[in-house]
Amino acid sequence: MKDFLSINTLEEFAAIYKEGKKWHCEGMIIFYIPSSEKKIAVVASKKVGKAVVRNRAKRLLRSAFFQVKNQVENGKYILVAKTSITEASFAKLEKNLKWGLKKIRCIK
Repeated sequence: MKDFLSINTLEEFAAIYKEGKKWHCEGMIIFYIPSSEKKIAVVASKKVGKAVVRNRAKRLLRSAFFQVKNQVENGKYILVAKTSITEASFAKLEKNLKWGLKKIRCIK
C-alpha cells in the first residue's frame, strides 16, 4: 500500500471523474487517468449499505486492487463500489477487476 498514495482533494476526484477512462464491472466501477504518480481512492456510497457493509466493500476492493498492483500502470485510480458487491465473492471481484483494468488498458 505504500506504493500508492491517497487521492484527497476534491479537484483530483472531479478531474478523474470528468476526464478519466471509466469501466463498469460487476460490483464496481473503475475510473483511471494516466499520470506519473500512483494514487488510489476507494469509494462506497450509502446506497451500498450501512457503515459496516460499506467498510467491508471498501476493504474487499482495496485488497483485490493490491493483488494486481504490480501489473498496473502508473496513474490515478478510483474504485467505486456498487450495490451488487455484497453478493459477489472475493474471487469474482478480483477477476472482474483484472478484466476491467485490461479493458481500459492500464495493465502492463
